[in-house]
Amino acid sequence: MKKQSYKSYQFRQKAIPYLFLAPNLIIFTTFIIFPAFVGVYYSFTDMTLFTFGTPNFIGLTNYIELFQDEEFLAALKNIVLLVIATVPLIFTTALLIALLLVQPIKGKNFWRAVYYWPVMISPIVVGIIWQWILAGNFGLFNTTLKLLGVGPIETLINPRFAWWSVVFAKVWSRTGYFMIIFMAALLSIPQSLYEAAKVDGASRLQRFWHVTYPALKPARLMVFILLTMEIFKIYPMVLTLTGGGPFESTQFTVQYIYETAFKSYQIGYSSAMSVIMLLFVTVFSAFNFFLQRGGKNS
Repeated sequence: MKKQSYKSYQFRQKAIPYLFLAPNLIIFTTFIIFPAFVGVYYSFTDMTLFTFGTPNFIGLTNYIELFQDEEFLAALKNIVLLVIATVPLIFTTALLIALLLVQPIKGKNFWRAVYYWPVMISPIVVGIIWQWILAGNFGLFNTTLKLLGVGPIETLINPRFAWWSVVFAKVWSRTGYFMIIFMAALLSIPQSLYEAAKVDGASRLQRFWHVTYPALKPARLMVFILLTMEIFKIYPMVLTLTGGGPFESTQFTVQYIYETAFKSYQIGYSSAMSVIMLLFVTVFSAFNFFLQRGGKNS
């Protein structure tokens, strides 16, 4: 009897964690895993929003058409360039601010709140704020330039300026989030390592390069991967800031996928784009993982 109750106790101990995980697993499977597999299947069909019944299987036709679609290739080029420009900027800025705000400086809690505040704003609202600041002759930026006697800059009309406006707005709105990750990692580094480095006569720069930076490997890997995924998915902020213009210079892949699916009703074709996007995110993430050598400390 005792043996049976002990086995029952062991079973309960093993089963209870899975019981608590079950709701999340069900939600994740229902809304992430299952739609992903359905999307891959649809990418090989001629599925439209008004297709009833089983769609026709057309093989690689959608993928072949994709690489002849100039608008898709332009959107793909835009997003890759945005990742290349934005990821290093946010990474470096977040790390520098984190390094500063873990020091015993006056008012550091206030400045932590100031830098984190933009993170709490919805991406759509971020786009509206920066649209109001940068827009035309009546935006805050150009109004200030006029007061200084400088001509207005076509920030959201000129394609080059509009593209960099997206970069700047993204850096402003997301740096605080990754600053917190770096701060947590910095505060977890044992002070004994710094004391040993000081005893050895290491300068401040040497302590950073040989103690701090290697210890941040797991955090660096996580920041790179999260940033890459986030930039590839950019859409709401751009929608309210530039709307994808001017001349589609800020139209990125998620916007083009959405418009293809819900304005042109081509579900199969847009699913193929989503698969290509998934491959790009995987390649970029694997590249970051390779650079960080698995994210383990040296």
